[in-house]
Amino acid sequence: MEYSPFNRSTRTTRTPPPSTPPTVMQTPTSSEPIKTIPTPELQQWMTSIDLCLNEVCSIATEGKLNSDQKMRISSLCRKVGQSTSQLVVQYMSLKMDATKAQTSIVSLQNQLDLSQKLQELKNSIEESSKPDSGTSFADMVKKGGQTLIRPNNLSTPAIYPRDKSKSSDDTKCLLQKIISPEELKLHVRGMRKVKNGGVIISAETKGDIDKLKNSEKLLSSGLTMEEPTKRRPRIAIVGVPLALTDKEVFECIFEQNIADKFPKATRDSFLATVKLSHKSGKKNLPTCNYIIEVPPSIRKALINQERIYINWTSCPVRDFTIVTRCFNCQQFGHSAKFCRESCPTCNYCGELGHSFKECNNKAHAPVCATCKRFKRKCDHKTGDESCPARKFAEEKYINSIDYEGA
Repeated sequence: MEYSPFNRSTRTTRTPPPSTPPTVMQTPTSSEPIKTIPTPELQQWMTSIDLCLNEVCSIATEGKLNSDQKMRISSLCRKVGQSTSQLVVQYMSLKMDATKAQTSIVSLQNQLDLSQKLQELKNSIEESSKPDSGTSFADMVKKGGQTLIRPNNLSTPAIYPRDKSKSSDDTKCLLQKIISPEELKLHVRGMRKVKNGGVIISAETKGDIDKLKNSEKLLSSGLTMEEPTKRRPRIAIVGVPLALTDKEVFECIFEQNIADKFPKATRDSFLATVKLSHKSGKKNLPTCNYIIEVPPSIRKALINQERIYINWTSCPVRDFTIVTRCFNCQQFGHSAKFCRESCPTCNYCGELGHSFKECNNKAHAPVCATCKRFKRKCDHKTGDESCPARKFAEEKYINSIDYEGA
């Protein structure tokens, strides 16, 4: 038996290749790990190839071949073995590179996911920090020309007892006992209790209130009626240049917008009737928004004009009807500075006992804290433009303003 270059001097039994075919390497994705041929599987394949080459050499040495033919077969087997070894080495190198690439892809994907989550959190915080979702000054400007706000014509006087020890329930019971809506033909919308033992009546017209006011039974019952004192309207002037002082702004408003409409008015009389409520706007802009209180007649003239001319600037003007919402209890009508609640209410989930930053329910849909408190439908954001509680607060605010029958 001749010498074999692979030291295989005995005949060996043919070994079949592994029954499990090698898996195919696929392009890695963010959700699937890279698919490779395991090292034990490669070793099994190499062993199988070696056994096959060993068998070829054994057959060659035992057959009726001359020395040259046997050497050629041995040489070919050696080359096949070397090439197979090189192929395995190259594959292992590619496998390492692919594994490193997959690790880099997963790391980058995790960084991208983290970046997206941080951006979503930032957007959520910015949105929740807005005083009233959907009603910024920018939105007010985008809406373009607007019709005059028209409050309902309901008359709402307050009735109080002269005896300060009486409660609102006492006043309500006494009023319903002595006054017959059928006899006076009153059109009463409703009644609600107020402080100091009073009740407020909502009637269809002022004539209904006059009937009630002139009733002898009311006058002799120890009850008094007070007409509500309405507040002056406020308007928002958007985009006033910061370079101008408050005095210059008001003087420009009068000279460029009021003087020709009210010839009898003077600058001093105008300045005495208007009042700056507050300013708002972003700090990095060269302009701000003026919210001012004005008499109803001046408000109507400026709103109809739609723009106020201040020096070289044309500023949109709108009725200011944004109601204050407390960021502690999430109720309308007061700010957190004057809130009486000691425990915060979350403006995202509506739960009592934590703030937005501490909320663990952000994976769920938002819940309106205001509507939830009054057991109303609350499947919307707190302070949303379509929120029934917000609409009620805005309507209540509008009806408390003196628009002179606008």
